[in-house]
Amino acid sequence: MSVFQCKSGKHRGKWVCKFKNPDGKWITKYCVTKRVALRMELENLPEEEEDKPLSLGDLTVLYFRSNERNPRTVRTYVRCLCGYEKQGKHVQGAGEFLRNKPIEALTRRDLEILRQNLRDLHQAGNNTLNHYQAFFRAVMAWAVDQELIPRNPWNGFKRLPVRRPEITVSYDEVKRVYLAASPWLQWAIKTAYCLCLRPGPVELFSLKWTAFNWARGFVRIKQGKSGKFKTVMPPKEYLAEAQNRCEKDLADGIELVCTHDGKPVERYLYLNEWYKATKKAGVNLRFYNVRHLAASEMLAHGADLAAVAAQLGHASVAMTGQFYAHVMVGAQQRAAQSLPLI
Repeated sequence: MSVFQCKSGKHRGKWVCKFKNPDGKWITKYCVTKRVALRMELENLPEEEEDKPLSLGDLTVLYFRSNERNPRTVRTYVRCLCGYEKQGKHVQGAGEFLRNKPIEALTRRDLEILRQNLRDLHQAGNNTLNHYQAFFRAVMAWAVDQELIPRNPWNGFKRLPVRRPEITVSYDEVKRVYLAASPWLQWAIKTAYCLCLRPGPVELFSLKWTAFNWARGFVRIKQGKSGKFKTVMPPKEYLAEAQNRCEKDLADGIELVCTHDGKPVERYLYLNEWYKATKKAGVNLRFYNVRHLAASEMLAHGADLAAVAAQLGHASVAMTGQFYAHVMVGAQQRAAQSLPLI
């Protein structure tokens, strides 16, 4: 069972409650408010068998009830464990075989089967496989902490090796795309760059004006990947432009920072517009490269590694160093030149 909010499509904004009926068939209901969806979920909870061992599906439901996560994240892992309906047919989830399996019965073999299913069904690479492993391991670690289960059966299993790609985006390339973009996309690019945001509906296109603290000059942003908040100090020029836009938008009843004609930006729209701009500019870049460029430029101009990590929202300075080691070479050279000789 699960409750999450639709972010796109004809049901955008409504709350979804997904549960099994007495015949074992999955039912999906759309509700106007979260409270109604949660009540519907409680009303359709299956009767618990006495001393029934908790399964991975049970723990995942309990985890999402106690830990707020982005609706897209919830939907991803619900589909993994439950599958989903498409054109009247059931689409298998990579982890469906795990949903009703008792936690104490999980083994390393189950992890390997999950990995192989993700490869077969989604052509997933090692990075994606690691994300799924980390999520379910986090669910079981939370359950141990809550004393729901005695131990975490997947604790200690190593992640698969991932080769970090070298990020080679240049300021000139992004600037060319920016100049070729439409005005609303230009503002989105500038916002992603100045706030080090991940482009997409979870961070960039869900950012609201209420996240800005004009008096103290910072923006508090909830990150899509971890659900944790980060505090970003944007350039003063960007902040001044943002404040002017904010006053106009709020007067028109617009809460989102980046919109298209005052309306939320759907995934297909920004991807299509970004593709047009890159084609017009004659460069091959992902929108995500804008965030990478922001980090690279800060480091290349002598910014402190810890400060850049904070701007990006990285959990540790080591993570930032791994991603931007090639940029750090220049910083190291400047550091060496500043060292007075004995």
